[in-house]
Amino acid sequence: MRLAARLGSVFALAWLVLLWPPVAAFFHLALPAWRAAALLATLAAYAAVYAFFCFRGYRCRQPWFVAAEVAVLTLLAGAVNALSGLKTPNPYVIPTMVAGFAFAPVPAVAAIVLLAAFGLTDSLVGAGFTAQEDLATILVIGPQLLLWGAGAMGLRYLVDVLAELRAAREQIGRLAVEQERARISRDLHDQLGHSLSLLTLKGELAARLIPSGAPGGAEVRDMVGLARDALREVREVVSGYRKPTLATELSAARTALAAAGIGCDVEQSVGAVSRETEAVLGWAIREGVTNVIRHSRAAHCRIALVREDGLVRADVVDDGVGADGAAEGSGLRGLGERVGAIGGRLETGRGPGRGFRLTVAAPAGGAARDGTA
Repeated sequence: MRLAARLGSVFALAWLVLLWPPVAAFFHLALPAWRAAALLATLAAYAAVYAFFCFRGYRCRQPWFVAAEVAVLTLLAGAVNALSGLKTPNPYVIPTMVAGFAFAPVPAVAAIVLLAAFGLTDSLVGAGFTAQEDLATILVIGPQLLLWGAGAMGLRYLVDVLAELRAAREQIGRLAVEQERARISRDLHDQLGHSLSLLTLKGELAARLIPSGAPGGAEVRDMVGLARDALREVREVVSGYRKPTLATELSAARTALAAAGIGCDVEQSVGAVSRETEAVLGWAIREGVTNVIRHSRAAHCRIALVREDGLVRADVVDDGVGADGAAEGSGLRGLGERVGAIGGRLETGRGPGRGFRLTVAAPAGGAARDGTA
């Protein structure tokens, strides 16, 4: 856990100070021994449940988990008030904050209002106040409970925004690295590759003009061979620089689909694969997502990367208009060549129900039949 998150959890735990009224009951009220022991146990359970949420539970935003956490804290708050003999809304503040922080906005508002009403009711029933005192308590305490919950909702929003900013900053850094790699690759190809190609051609012409056995002929042919090897190595370097990675392509796919207003689900469970296979799968995701954005008119896209029977499979499925009658584009033809080069297979067709499916399956170890790219 990062230091900031740890400090935030400690700060949140400090709100247990709101339990000072029932704690004060130990010193200012003559509680029977059994009642004091029960109150102490209830306070300990309350603190333990809230501490669990502060350090671990806040990461889970499943509605059932949040509802269980809030329900347990609310029941313990009622037990604290009953055992201490005090009628105070303080124990209900923490479950209200938990609901505001962990629930989605709409359920959070409903839970905050219900908890505020329940806390006020428990504080007033049996307290012996007059109607005027009850009304004053509602007008003073009610807005405070609502503000506690609203403040927790605002805090969660800020935490989410900070997480998104951190992710965006990391993505910008990755994109900057990829752009620099692409620039280096382009410069190598355009400058050094062109010069070596010209040198090779000139050397081959010179070798043909020199009679066999003439002095210097062997050196020229050796020079041509070295130039050819250097050109091949440059091409291999450029090809390596241009190979996409799964992490980069999945991140770019999420960003592009979100910008196009298309929902996206990603399943990634392939583990480690060879560079050749990772590059082909990256090209498949890029081509599939590009087609979804340009042609599908889809509302949702699913990207799945799974391993089965020694193969790694990438599926890009949308719920759009499908591809009936559409001709295969150059992108799919190029992808098919890349997939075939490592012994994989490319399949396209209608998705389940409607839409379009692009499936690429490749050996996890690469199994490249040639080294060209």
